[in-house]
Amino acid sequence: MGWAWLILLLATYPWLFAADLASDFTASSGLVIFISGACIVAPCRRLRRWQSVPFAACVGFLFEARRPIPDGALALFLAGAAIFLTSDKQLIRNTPRMLRAAAASNAAACLIWFTFAAGAAGQLGGAKFFSFIPQLIIPVVLAAVTGVVIYIPVSLVQNAAMDRMGIPPASEGPESP
Repeated sequence: MGWAWLILLLATYPWLFAADLASDFTASSGLVIFISGACIVAPCRRLRRWQSVPFAACVGFLFEARRPIPDGALALFLAGAAIFLTSDKQLIRNTPRMLRAAAASNAAACLIWFTFAAGAAGQLGGAKFFSFIPQLIIPVVLAAVTGVVIYIPVSLVQNAAMDRMGIPPASEGPESP
């Protein structure tokens, strides 16, 4: 059970790879299919914190491998998001809350990625900053919608992998102190 996060990463990788291929296909229009933030929500519900953090960091590094972003920025954010989600399991206790968490974490991770990529390209200085804000809105909203849409099939695969590994299911009710 100690390496559950790595096995779960292998189960999640085909979804991340498909999103990369879709992003390559839509690159000419400037759209990026971003699912990294949504992929960390279901594991945060069932894994322990020390397993969720390396999983989230590896998901971040897998996305950064082919993108123009400073090393570790997205991975560090996703690890922080995993710490936050595992700290208060009430945030992801039921399906509507998990969908909100998937949309919020995916949108926030896209915001981090887009901002750091623009900074690395020199698009945040001076008058360029005001043209950056409208360009930022479309990818972040698309990431939130994609996070909700892609969360259900990704979480089904992740939950099936966690069931096969024998990780106990998360409780639906409030946890006792």
